[in-house]
Amino acid sequence: MGEPAAAAAAPSASTSTSGDRLPLVNDEIVTDSGKKYKLSAILGDGGYGTVFQSQDGDYKVAVKTEKFSKSQLKIEIHVMRAAMQNNCKHFCELIDCGTKGKDFDYVVMTLLGKDLHKLRSELPDRKFSLNTATRIGIQMLKACEELHRIGYVSRDIKPGNFAPGIKANRQSRTIFMYDFGLARKYIDKNNNVIPSRKEVGWRGTTRYGSLNAHKRLDLGRRDDLESWFYSLVEMTRGTLPWRNVTERANVQRAKEAARTSGRVQFLFETPAQYDKIFTIIDSYSFEAAPDYCLLTKYLNEAREERQLRDREHWDWEDETVSTTVTTITSFSDKELRAKHDQTPTVVGRSDRTNLRLFLFWYSVMINEFKNQVVPTAMLRNKANIALVPA
Repeated sequence: MGEPAAAAAAPSASTSTSGDRLPLVNDEIVTDSGKKYKLSAILGDGGYGTVFQSQDGDYKVAVKTEKFSKSQLKIEIHVMRAAMQNNCKHFCELIDCGTKGKDFDYVVMTLLGKDLHKLRSELPDRKFSLNTATRIGIQMLKACEELHRIGYVSRDIKPGNFAPGIKANRQSRTIFMYDFGLARKYIDKNNNVIPSRKEVGWRGTTRYGSLNAHKRLDLGRRDDLESWFYSLVEMTRGTLPWRNVTERANVQRAKEAARTSGRVQFLFETPAQYDKIFTIIDSYSFEAAPDYCLLTKYLNEAREERQLRDREHWDWEDETVSTTVTTITSFSDKELRAKHDQTPTVVGRSDRTNLRLFLFWYSVMINEFKNQVVPTAMLRNKANIALVPA
């Protein structure tokens, strides 16, 4: 997920001579207004699309292209235009867009740094400090609020769809949301919530999908927030209990256990406020308007208890790490990214702790499936951090 493709791989994306031909490195896209964008490097490559780096004067940009017959860029353009019209701060700027015959659609947008999934994976323990995790969480939540304010739900909230801006564009302190290939309008022309449909197909990424997604129910604002919360816990702890579970039905059972006998393990070493946030999100109905301010308040409360400073560097800035590689991948890569998400990865010095929690979690799940009660007292230390019972 988010791995930059080598330039040599580009030709495999464009073999057709009767349309659906993607551009290559060093090609030039000329827009309807006559503006030219030279495609200098590949940033992401998939079966239906390629993302290139380019330049707009002194401003570094990304050019996202998708095959004409497979393109999902129209919904992304609608979302980005609405975000610009409403002065949303956590969305890429839509600089240009268009279609090249029957070959490909393209969007020119803000160039971002590495996505949050990749940035976290590159750290020794595969987790952010609480300072960075909560600051990111607040900005991700604000991005969700902005998206909902303009009438859309993402249905695919996850760290891989968020990234910091780059220093060259003076945006490195801002976390941006991108990739709206699964976005959907949830309000009608009168700003009323569109009633929930009955059974629908799967939407999203298995690891972060809401329980409603597993049940094939219609997804609303609360489901975006549930996916956001799973992302927040993963960024804070470095893992989720179902990280290495591949069967979607078993992931659903693990998420259900996280509400009951496995709750302590799910929220292991997280602030007490996370438990409150989880309860609030679970209380929302499909039509309910989330209280984003209350959720933000709890995150700020956790920060204040620990006297965390807002102006600290991001964790990834503590090392000499390039943040100029964007990961704005195409809609067509979602299954590949999901598969990558579920691939077991060796983690740092917290391996034994994670293994112990993983094994304990499965014992909880097995007992729960047998309708047995597993006693798990919610213990907390002086720092108000959840502890696994001895």
